[in-house]
Amino acid sequence: MFDLQIVEVMVATKSTDETKVRHIKTFEAFLLTEKPYSKDEIVVFDLDDTLVITDAKIKVCDHFTGKCFSLTPEEFNEFEAKKQHELDFTDFADIEIMKAGKLIKYYLDIFKRNYKRGIAVGIVTARDDRDMIYTWLREHVGFRIDKDLIFAISDNVHGFKGSIADRKKQAFEAYIKMGYTNFKFYDDDIANLKLVKSLEKEHLNIQIYTKKAKKPKY
Repeated sequence: MFDLQIVEVMVATKSTDETKVRHIKTFEAFLLTEKPYSKDEIVVFDLDDTLVITDAKIKVCDHFTGKCFSLTPEEFNEFEAKKQHELDFTDFADIEIMKAGKLIKYYLDIFKRNYKRGIAVGIVTARDDRDMIYTWLREHVGFRIDKDLIFAISDNVHGFKGSIADRKKQAFEAYIKMGYTNFKFYDDDIANLKLVKSLEKEHLNIQIYTKKAKKPKY
């Protein structure tokens, strides 16, 4: 097993900006070709209210009443959208709002421990921009995980359909096709956890540990 920390030091020792860029690209190529992490075990995290708390909100406008209001991700988990509701997720496309968010230490520590051990780490989030999440993890949080293990389930690049829980289940089906059989999944929405857990009954030799993430009080 390759030591990600050692490899990263090896490819990022020079000081000039040009050399740093070249080494970053070298390290990303290394991740892409060598995939120096576990091939059967993966730890997967939701993003909002699991790894980070931001001020991003979902804006809802009711075409019947003309009223508009905003919901946090936690409130949106319990919200039942109807045909007259127009949903606006613009805040979640703003990387500056994401950078300004508060990282949740408890789950970030679990992320770090597994990353350092060479365990594959994935992200499955309702957001719609995988590239932005990859950039945020790399440049702001300080971790370069394989982009193939990041599923922004509302990003058209994945082709997922259905509810958020349905799409998260489809993301885990994609992990299974990659060869993963041993999962740990942290998410703040019990509906997502239950549907992903149901994959154990649909596939042989699959183990999925699920844990409801608790939002800290600041």
